[in-house]
Amino acid sequence: MRKIIIDTDPGIDDAIAILLALSAKKELDVLALTTVNGNVDVEKVTKNACKILEVAGRTDIPVYKGNDKPLVRARINCEEFHGDDGLGNAGAEDSEKEIETEHAVDFLIRKAEEEKGELTLVPIGPLTNIAQAVQKDSGFVKNIQEVVIMGGAEHGGNMSPHAEFNFWTDPEAAKIVFQAGFRKITMIGLDATSDVFLSPTLRELLYLINTPISRFIHKMTRVYADGHWEIEKKLGCELCDVLTIAYLLDSSVAETVDAYVDVETSGLCDGASVVYRTFYYPDKKQNCKVAVSADTKKFFEIFFGYLFPEYREFALREL
Repeated sequence: MRKIIIDTDPGIDDAIAILLALSAKKELDVLALTTVNGNVDVEKVTKNACKILEVAGRTDIPVYKGNDKPLVRARINCEEFHGDDGLGNAGAEDSEKEIETEHAVDFLIRKAEEEKGELTLVPIGPLTNIAQAVQKDSGFVKNIQEVVIMGGAEHGGNMSPHAEFNFWTDPEAAKIVFQAGFRKITMIGLDATSDVFLSPTLRELLYLINTPISRFIHKMTRVYADGHWEIEKKLGCELCDVLTIAYLLDSSVAETVDAYVDVETSGLCDGASVVYRTFYYPDKKQNCKVAVSADTKKFFEIFFGYLFPEYREFALREL
């Protein structure tokens, strides 16, 4: 069983990613959620993390609050896609779960030391907490087995022509993480997540399944789907962060290439992840695997197979 910590800024797709991870009880041991400013401010995302665990019936999992702003920049949020509360206005404020007193960065450092070489980090928000752990503890990097990141893009962004939201929010942090020397990093960016789009039909199926979790996802994704229509004129919504968990469960869900990744921190391309595929740039030393596409059918097999297994075949008929 793989031991993971999800570093997150819930966020609708973050919430669904967490729910998927918690459903994979035999494969993933979710040790904790650590939170970071991103889709909404850190106070809201921390409450949201608690709410998600309550919906999943997993309040035994601790939540650690992290950084409330990027390393060197002003705070940025994304309410237009995620709603005022970050969960599509699904009511996270009523969570009663207590938050741990230890800061997320200190917890990450401590837990990495305790689990030496056994821990996979799954950052699906801005990389502020991970970068600060790198800066604060010289042994942190070598104590981590793997980092699977949702962020970046090889070809085109969603906040600028070049930059994806998580990297654009804190590019200095992203740059630190890619240059830190982690033994294994996988970047699940927009090139791959564009292949995992929740259609209106599959979203309606979630409503009809009529469990607390399926209705929670359906309710949250109303605002998310509306945002995709208003901004992109697309029907449905992209499940960006969820692909990271699907990849942990079955790496064949995404095609990856070996690459050296750097992050731009100024100018017209501020926040862009610059991907040097090592096949074309052999002078660059690989520091990452980059997901370039995803298998849509396999993704939804995983998604419904773990969360709603009795409805898996119904879902696959619609693909």
